[in-house]
Amino acid sequence: MKSKIIFWSSLIISLALAVVCGYIFCTRVTFENSGLESVIPAYIVLLFLSIIFSDLVHEGAHLIVGLICGMGIKPDKYRIFRTSSVNVFPKGGRAMRARMIATTSAGLIANLLCLVLGITGCCLPEYFAVFSVLLPYSVYIVLINAVPDQRNGAKNDGCLLFELITGADSARVMLQILRIQGMVRSGTKLSEVPEAMFFEVPQLPEDDLNFIILTQLRCEYYTQRGNDSEAYKYFLRFQDLIQYLPSEYVQSAPSHKKHNKAKNE
Repeated sequence: MKSKIIFWSSLIISLALAVVCGYIFCTRVTFENSGLESVIPAYIVLLFLSIIFSDLVHEGAHLIVGLICGMGIKPDKYRIFRTSSVNVFPKGGRAMRARMIATTSAGLIANLLCLVLGITGCCLPEYFAVFSVLLPYSVYIVLINAVPDQRNGAKNDGCLLFELITGADSARVMLQILRIQGMVRSGTKLSEVPEAMFFEVPQLPEDDLNFIILTQLRCEYYTQRGNDSEAYKYFLRFQDLIQYLPSEYVQSAPSHKKHNKAKNE
């Protein structure tokens, strides 16, 4: 319900701004030897292009800052009018909280800059007013990403930032998972990671995505260590939790073959 309220409120505000910015654009931007019959189509085309541009700026900011911070960002899903998603593949485990905050906030900051540029375009005359086309969708994308929200187990930037800054239990578990993954990407074998890192974390509800990922990671950890009984225990636990996973995560579930074999032995 909250997600729908945020979506429709943001969309209505954005559409209202599109009308206002259209008036500003059409009354301040002029083409030589042409009238409104040319200006209006130009505004509509630029408005559509601004949607694609703002989304690319958002995801591009995540990507660039993520690369700088060693977070190994890779695009996952690109969706217009919906929050997109990226995959994180960090390297190393140091300063993970600061690196994650910087990477997560990058998209919002980039869109805020587009929003400011759009407001500036509304206040300036003549051809500078062309930047007003950035305002409607920039406001929309900032709102749907900045207002903390969660859809199908996936948290938007605002929700993730809030949890990272406040030190929420879910964020603390997520950071521990990223530290472990960062160590592995830096050359440490998963079996060589200290066992305590998998368990010295806050207890989360079973439908929390980070709890489910940690359960899967525990299964993989004990599998690599050759502890089949523990691996099978966490494999079964993970199977119970799959019902809470978004569809894209189910594809990465551990294979049942090895664990069924371990059970039979």
